Amino acid sequence: MSFSPAGNQLANLPQSTVKYYDKRFRENLKAQTPFVACAERLDLPGKSGNQYEMFMYVPLAANTTQTTEGTVGSSLSVSVLTTTATIGEYADYANFSSLSLATAIDATVENVAKEMSYRLGESLSALVRATADGANSIDSSVLTQLAATSTSSFTALSLSQIRNSVQSMAGRSIRPFDEASKAFAGVIHPFALGDVIADNSNDAPIDILKHTPVGLARMEELVSVDLTEVIELPSTGVHFFQTNLVTKNSNFQGVTGLTALRTYIFGRDGIFAINLGAQGDTTYGDGEWRNINCNIVQNAEPTVADPEGLIPGWTSYRVHFTTSLGPDTTIRQRQIDAASAIS
Repeated sequence: MSFSPAGNQLANLPQSTVKYYDKRFRENLKAQTPFVACAERLDLPGKSGNQYEMFMYVPLAANTTQTTEGTVGSSLSVSVLTTTATIGEYADYANFSSLSLATAIDATVENVAKEMSYRLGESLSALVRATADGANSIDSSVLTQLAATSTSSFTALSLSQIRNSVQSMAGRSIRPFDEASKAFAGVIHPFALGDVIADNSNDAPIDILKHTPVGLARMEELVSVDLTEVIELPSTGVHFFQTNLVTKNSNFQGVTGLTALRTYIFGRDGIFAINLGAQGDTTYGDGEWRNINCNIVQNAEPTVADPEGLIPGWTSYRVHFTTSLGPDTTIRQRQIDAASAIS
């Protein structure tokens, strides 16, 4: 027994072929923007010019020569180092026609404001990173580049390299970034962090932690699906932020196709982020984009510039910002370039 085909199908039922649009936009991938959080943050007061001048006395050397009895010696002459940072203005906006806002299926202005927050967070982080990258031209001890001879033969980042960098700063009397926790601040690519954790040699993180119940519990914290968490690698004294927005060095050590990822460690006054909080500026806090709220305007009244009210909504940001190294020629940060076994 056979049945007749359906008399009504998609071809003659146009109402069954309409599209359903999901109003909940899928979340795009956004990196962390942590570099401002690793900088010493300073404020330039309003009505005080556009330049921030920092000063530092040059330390006096020890005096091991006895004075001559009854004789007044010569006065010491001290030296002062200075550096100047010039404030710049950074701003963006996106505006929307009345027709687009009346017909869009999503909360367009709010959603684009979130994307603008990420843009600002990226921008501020990139400015701090670029200034940090220039530190090696002043102090050659800043940057260490690990060995590499081919795309399959290279030295990946390890706990010992991080410890060496910390001790390199300690040997120059550089203080930790956070005096309360006695910890340095760091930025690391997730690939580089994975290399450190995967190391199974003696004194690697797993080897250190596996010997005690407390250490075994901490092993679970080294790898986290929450990239916003701060990672403290054992025996380093560095609190690391994870982000893929680090400097990448292509054709590393002359090896075609090999890319190195830069790991950053900051001590106290390692780098400065300077803010001029003018009226109406966007506050950015620690620079993490999730904490930035861009300006949002909706249903704006008609004005002389737009008497018909054709552009009733927009989102924007504006900051007055700059970055600087300190006046000291001994730079208070370290960087490690290393290829990664993870891709």
